[in-house]
Amino acid sequence: MDAARDEIVDLLLRYARAVDTKDWALLASCFVDDVEADYGVIGSWRDAGSLVAFMEEAHAGMGPTQHRLTNFAVEVDGDRATSSTYVHSVTVLASGPDDWIDTIGAYDDEFVGGPGGWRISRRCFTVTRMLVSPSLGPAPWRVQGT
Repeated sequence: MDAARDEIVDLLLRYARAVDTKDWALLASCFVDDVEADYGVIGSWRDAGSLVAFMEEAHAGMGPTQHRLTNFAVEVDGDRATSSTYVHSVTVLASGPDDWIDTIGAYDDEFVGGPGGWRISRRCFTVTRMLVSPSLGPAPWRVQGT
């Protein structure tokens, strides 16, 4: 069980690295082809190809990103597993270092194990908090009409 847990944690870290390095082939390798991915207000997808295409498009206008994962709670049952993982994502837009989005939330995942290793078969991303840099939002001192 510990080996399977370690492999699943490695998979989750590979996911984060794939997004942060914009390695879309590596990202695709993290999911089963018919993954069910629900990222809340961001969107939902029913296949890995569509999810990866969205991630590629969404990150095209971004500079450096950091997806930091912690508090891995993994339960393994044969070739199936579940996990809940905290995520803190800091994304800097390509427009400059003063333009950023800071998101905290959790991934609740289901996994399938097989000859090719573990893959995410279902993901639900829940946002706890999302902040945007002041440069991206309206200035609080501006009053409309003045």
